[in-house]
Amino acid sequence: MTDDPLHPTAGDGLAIQDDIAASDPGTEPGVRTPEAVSSALTYVSEGYFGQVLETIHGKAAHLLRLLVAEHPFIDGNKRTALASVATFYAMDGYAFEYDDHVRTILKRFGTDESTVEMEEVIEYCGENTH
Repeated sequence: MTDDPLHPTAGDGLAIQDDIAASDPGTEPGVRTPEAVSSALTYVSEGYFGQVLETIHGKAAHLLRLLVAEHPFIDGNKRTALASVATFYAMDGYAFEYDDHVRTILKRFGTDESTVEMEEVIEYCGENTH
């Protein structure tokens, strides 16, 4: 629980997706756009074009958004996004104890991210992290 959080790397994100694909024979492994994975993790750790995310919950919410909406993996984007956020929080001493509402958030990011109110997702992340 630090002011300067640790962040997963693109390699971490790829490893998480590999683990998810390996644990489910119905999940096709692979990365469609490695640059999208790298870009998502760079955005939450360093910002983009001068815009820097200030809170750990904001970073987590945007990591969810980017890893789902950009569809960087062949399969398992929502599961990989959720596991990546849980890993991000764990790296900083938090537990992300999400409920079934996260499925609605992930589905909306995957089908029409423009309808998702990011402030609500940030609030959700904060309320479900301890």
